[in-house]
Amino acid sequence: MSILLSIFLGGGLGALLRFLISEQTNRLFLSSFPFGTIVVNVLGAFLMGFVVSYFADKVNVSQNIKMFLTIGFLGGFTTFSTFNLDFYQLFSNGEILASLLYLFATFTLTVIAFYLGLSLFKFL
Repeated sequence: MSILLSIFLGGGLGALLRFLISEQTNRLFLSSFPFGTIVVNVLGAFLMGFVVSYFADKVNVSQNIKMFLTIGFLGGFTTFSTFNLDFYQLFSNGEILASLLYLFATFTLTVIAFYLGLSLFKFL
């Protein structure tokens, strides 16, 4: 039961932080392009890589903490469903080039960010 509670609490905190960062990022750019979702997903991918590397190489922590951070917090923080909605809105509004750029940027940047996060901890 405690692992489920850890995931639940982490997910709520991650989702709240996702909303706040995404909203603030979108206010900065004043555009229909979903910059906030990209920022959150790239940051989340980087943090997932970093956390996985940290747990694998340096620290022995409880399963509750691992589940809180990975499945809970980072699962709630990143958002593939919002990505799909943003892509659909761009595409259905006729912004084909922007929707393809968004698709490419999200997948490319999140994969790169994950590996940067994974690699970064090895240098610390």
